[in-house]
Amino acid sequence: MACSLSPAYADIYEYVDNKGVVHFTNVPTSTNGKQHARIRSESRQQSIADAVATAPLKQPVRQEARATVGSGMPTTAYTRYINDACEKHGVDPSLVHAIVKVESDFNPFAISRKGAMGLMQLMPQTASDLNVNNSFSPRENIEGGVRYLRTLLERYEGNVPLALAAYNAGETNVKKWGTVPPFKETRDYVKKIMKLYKGGETAFAPRHTIYVGYSADGVLLLTDNPSNHQDKQLRQKTGRSL
Repeated sequence: MACSLSPAYADIYEYVDNKGVVHFTNVPTSTNGKQHARIRSESRQQSIADAVATAPLKQPVRQEARATVGSGMPTTAYTRYINDACEKHGVDPSLVHAIVKVESDFNPFAISRKGAMGLMQLMPQTASDLNVNNSFSPRENIEGGVRYLRTLLERYEGNVPLALAAYNAGETNVKKWGTVPPFKETRDYVKKIMKLYKGGETAFAPRHTIYVGYSADGVLLLTDNPSNHQDKQLRQKTGRSL
């Protein structure tokens, strides 16, 4: 099906009603004449590619966005942004496609009940920490989300399920339980993404940390737990392979 794309304004406005509920709209003024705060704007000079990536998903784009991740790299309106961010931060694009599918179903304006926003559902504080100024910008949202994911993958030494659990439930809960927390939402979340991600290939080679030293009789000692050898001088060695 052929369709024409013309550059257009895609402004989004935010306002808070009398009950304190936050609303988003493309209409700058409410019925009572109150002006809303503009939180997103696109110029008429944006490229056609950006127009596709930032426009509300119409049926042809949505059909592409729902391509099966497990069957190979999907083609979506956001593939370019995902590939660029993943190349920059060293993350597997297939994993990010799976996360975006589960988080927002490729809807750049998705908002959760808890206030997470955009394609990778960034919480306001997380977005602020990542210097994401506009969570509804696909490029900014994906860049921030991939950067945060990379941090989690490094923290959990390439353990994808743990990184996903922390992305969903927070690092505090993963630390508390020492594994994927026993929350139905989080466990279902991890299962869905891992299924899309073809059973859990690592997003990058995991890092291993060992400690090297010698016993009193000169025998080489290798251990991953230096606390058991506090009487010895051990040298830390970290790498992709041992």
